[in-house]
Amino acid sequence: MRRVVVLLCGVFSLASLSCGGESGPDLMVPPPEGEGFQFSLVTVAPAGQETWVCALYDMPITRPASVNWAAYQQTLNTHHMTLSTFLEAPDLENGVYDCNDLYGDTSLMEDQIMFFGAQGDAEGELHLPEGVAANFIPGLKVLHEIHFVNTTDEDIDLYSVVNGYTIPAREVEDGIWGGQVRDETIMIPARETTTEWTRCVMNEDVNIQFLASHMHSLGIDFSVRAFDGTETGELLFQNNDWHTPGIQQFDPPLVVPAGTGFEYSCTWENVTDADVTYGLESTDEMCNLALVHTPASMSARCEVVETSDGVLWTP
Repeated sequence: MRRVVVLLCGVFSLASLSCGGESGPDLMVPPPEGEGFQFSLVTVAPAGQETWVCALYDMPITRPASVNWAAYQQTLNTHHMTLSTFLEAPDLENGVYDCNDLYGDTSLMEDQIMFFGAQGDAEGELHLPEGVAANFIPGLKVLHEIHFVNTTDEDIDLYSVVNGYTIPAREVEDGIWGGQVRDETIMIPARETTTEWTRCVMNEDVNIQFLASHMHSLGIDFSVRAFDGTETGELLFQNNDWHTPGIQQFDPPLVVPAGTGFEYSCTWENVTDADVTYGLESTDEMCNLALVHTPASMSARCEVVETSDGVLWTP
């Protein structure tokens, strides 16, 4: 199960890594000493190719750290980049891998806890409420992905830089956790417009800080509505741009009692002559709802109770 733990568009890493290529134009400088950390990954997307690179390394912190906000910078039109960690570190050497080779037939993707992700936009910031932080401990293993489709006839430098800004532990009043629900039974017939939906309810009381979506290039609408366990209600989030989905932040947080949750739907327009199903490549499709909540309960999750096609994957 691939769990979303922190924020979904510009969050935190506590390391610095370069993996070939140039440093990119005017990259952010790290936060001042004692005020945060910088994460960076630099590589190259060869001309005319789809690049999916995974860098595995140790998180070099010697004491717990609490990150309250972050700024990020990345190559424009990055399909996605993610930062993840593991409850049990994989038995792999640190280094840079082709993600297709790294994942293979293993459970590595399902064992990850994703703590940052971004796509599309070249830069941005994301802030947690006062007194709320994403908490990191020393000794974690980090996996950083960049997925980029280079449709040009020239190599492109890929870079992502994230500054995570910390607050003192004495100021932390609450942490965050999160999760995602993703449909792995997608079927989009050729030359048709198709909608699939899912309903899930929280198994614990939570306050939702952020909602976000993930689709691929056939996606034309992603909508999230409130669900009281029986009926759907108001529209909470909508995205019509698959490439730059953005994040819906709730201020004040959205109170979601146990037994209530969300109905989310994905609509795709398949302009090709082939059926499209779920998959990890840019030519496949996805329909993922991601959420971030307080309190920082690792057991809280949105459990699927009904779907349009009857089968769904959820962590």
